[in-house]
Amino acid sequence: MTEVNRKLSVIIPCCNEEQNIPRFTTELWPILESLKLDFEVIIVDDGSKDNTVVEVKKINKPQLRLARHEVNTGLGAAMRTGITAATGYWLIFLDADLTFHPNIIPNLLETADKHPDADFVIGSPNLGGYGKDIPAWRLWISKLANLIYRVLLGRPVTSINQIFRLYKTEQLKQLSLSAVGFDINAEILFKLVFSGRKFKEVPAELTARLFGVSKLNYGREIRRHLVLVFKILKWKFFGF
Repeated sequence: MTEVNRKLSVIIPCCNEEQNIPRFTTELWPILESLKLDFEVIIVDDGSKDNTVVEVKKINKPQLRLARHEVNTGLGAAMRTGITAATGYWLIFLDADLTFHPNIIPNLLETADKHPDADFVIGSPNLGGYGKDIPAWRLWISKLANLIYRVLLGRPVTSINQIFRLYKTEQLKQLSLSAVGFDINAEILFKLVFSGRKFKEVPAELTARLFGVSKLNYGREIRRHLVLVFKILKWKFFGF
């Protein structure tokens, strides 16, 4: 059995996503079932105040697992909960609004199969393109952050901050992660690379969300990323 045929854990952090949850059965499950491998979908509800949990419980699928935070603790904490709960060999994080569509998942797995020396695979919108409804100012902020992080990383990577990646679960479980917001994706990338892990990138189009409201607070996240920059410098020169 090749590595790509081993069990896959799909982790979906969510908060107040009641309108997007029903899409999972029509857009996510058919893709996963077509892969012909064992999989689990772990939805981490991060203190939703709407009917997100009600909608999740309507999904009648044996592969579904639900983890709950009673209060909102941030994307970083939700992702750490998912990592702890995951039982698969592979792990993919997916946005609850499906702005990275599940139909890209097979490409990540195929890339891992073709490049067994790669420890993780990054889905990059800078290679795959951005949907026409993505605001220009968001693109410029993302590109600036990627440029800064790329210099710090010292590697030719095009996507630093996006959640959509395929990992080896055990390697994530070995990391000590502390970021509480969207900066956790950069933290994971840097700690894996600084630990000697290798990666590949594949094109992945980022589209605008169809339902609900983004949880991304740019002012708060910019502050968190500035703090992370100083942490990265410390990791780079003094270790974790």
